[in-house]
Amino acid sequence: MIEGRIDAKFEAVVDLDLRVGDELKRESFLVDTGFNGFIAVPQAMVSRLGLGLLDVQEGVTADGRIGYFDTVELTILWHKRELKVRAQVLDEALIGTRLLRGSRVRADWVHDGQFQIEPIV
Repeated sequence: MIEGRIDAKFEAVVDLDLRVGDELKRESFLVDTGFNGFIAVPQAMVSRLGLGLLDVQEGVTADGRIGYFDTVELTILWHKRELKVRAQVLDEALIGTRLLRGSRVRADWVHDGQFQIEPIV
């Protein structure tokens, strides 16, 4: 089970471990059910972790516009397994619904409330 919290802005925040070389680096991500990708990372995180750009993908923004987004490859620890994902480089670190597939999400939607993601398949 992956545990997180509801922050002061009433957003669900989860800390994930990322494999960078031989090390695990812990980073915070917002859970965004309006983002249908796997995961997104900001440029500052890409630079800090020394990630190389993979390619550019076309996508649709939340307001329906077509956009082009840089991508990077990440290895994350997800439900106790390493998982390679292609992450879009956006303004914020986000977990999207594609990564949440096959999971149950539970939340106590109050400040400092508990947030949990557990596998169901």
